[in-house]
Order: sequence, then structure tokens, then C-alpha cells
Amino acid sequence: MRLSGPLLTMVAVGAVAAGAATANVVLTAEPEPLPAAAPAAVEQAAGSLPLPAAPAPTAAPAPAATDEVVYTGRSTNGKVTVDIRVTDGAVQAYVCDNRGIESWTRGTAAPGGTTRLTGKDGAEVEYTVADGVATGTARADGRSWDFTATRTDASDPAPAPAAAPAEAPAEAPAPSIGGSGYGGGY
Repeated sequence: MRLSGPLLTMVAVGAVAAGAATANVVLTAEPEPLPAAAPAAVEQAAGSLPLPAAPAPTAAPAPAATDEVVYTGRSTNGKVTVDIRVTDGAVQAYVCDNRGIESWTRGTAAPGGTTRLTGKDGAEVEYTVADGVATGTARADGRSWDFTATRTDASDPAPAPAAAPAEAPAEAPAPSIGGSGYGGGY
């Protein structure tokens, strides 16, 4: 009779049992004391000793703050939209009817008074502001419209329009599609 099969099984079970017993002793044993130099390193790693100061990061220069206000509205008869953007005292207005009338006007803000804007095509926009509302008259293509535009920039709780570049294009902007008539060319 051969005993090699059962004998090999018993040896394998014994090896596994010895390994488990060794692991139990190693994992439950008391830790050995650290060498004398080690406590300072442990305290430093744990944060109880001060670490050497890291060099202070250099701050990037802050971008210049711009004072920007945006008004968006429609003519009283609903035929045209008027979008006005005031940036650091410079004003641009865009008037559009989504049917062929589209004009850009520019000028300088007149705080507390009537702001007058003119365009290369002879268009004009005149308005005054009271309580966050711009009211005035827009003229383009031989026509005239009275309008009301409410403040819609980030300082106002109303939703702000999408950000756009600060300069109007040198040539006529692309026609707007639907919405308030804002062509996005600021």
C-alpha cells in the first residue's frame, strides 16, 4: 500500500497551519521600541514638530477689474431688440429686428443724464437709466423706436447673457437668430 498521497496531503496541511500560526504571532506581537533618533522623525511626520517653512508662492498679478453693465430689452411695439453694454464708461448698443435692420452704435456713458450713441450707418441710440432700467429711443434705417431695457449683468439677480468679447467687430456682425436679437458681437 502506498502512503504517498495521504502523506503529501498531511504535509501540505501542516505547512499551511504553520504559516497561519506564524502570521498570528507576527501580527499580535508587541512592537519593538524605536531607536532613540526615531521619535523626532515620527513627531515631525505626525505634525507635532514644526516643519521647515516652504517658500511662499508668487501670486500672479490680478487682471484689471472692469466695471461692466448690460441692459437688454425691446421696443415698446416689440419690433426691435436693443442690447446695451457699458464697460468702464464706454458704451455700445446693438439694435436688431431680425428682418434686415441691424445697427451698432458707440459712445460714452453720461451718468445721471442722457447718453447719446452714434453708428457709422447713421444709427442713433439715446437713453437714460433709472432704477436699473434704460429707457430711450433707437433710430436706424430711417425708422425710430422707443425702448425699455432692463439690467441683466452679473450684479443683477436676473440671468446674465453669455460672455462675449468686449469689442464690436470692424465689419457688420452676423445676423442674429431668434431670441432677444442679441447678435453676440460685443
